[in-house]
Amino acid sequence: MRVLVVDDDPASRHVLAAHLAGLAHCVMCASGPEALETVRQALAGGEAFDVVFLDIIMPHMDGHETLAHLREIEEAAGVPPEGRMRAVMVTSMDDETNTMTALFDSQVSAYLVKPANRSVLLEKLVALDLLSLE
Repeated sequence: MRVLVVDDDPASRHVLAAHLAGLAHCVMCASGPEALETVRQALAGGEAFDVVFLDIIMPHMDGHETLAHLREIEEAAGVPPEGRMRAVMVTSMDDETNTMTALFDSQVSAYLVKPANRSVLLEKLVALDLLSLE
């Protein structure tokens, strides 16, 4: 499994990557624009990501805006909807507005509150059919 972790907080990026160690190949980005370039390069190289973990609140380009641009990149590359990476929105704010925005956005697969709990993270990946714990 190829995972893209996008968060402006280095500690949060590393926590997610540590939780996924041994289960996935993680690429980390510190911003939305960096994530866009990383996905462009990955698609050009034939190495699409299976899932992206996106921090909702980031400077310059938030997680929702980043996801919209990522979907445009996938569409331009000819990736069919069923082949697109799953999106998990991540935030330290456990607030109803961001939860509802993330969960009811048809582009979002799941929502995760920081600090990421490994068992909850793995449960979400199993629910998305990206991981089997058997």
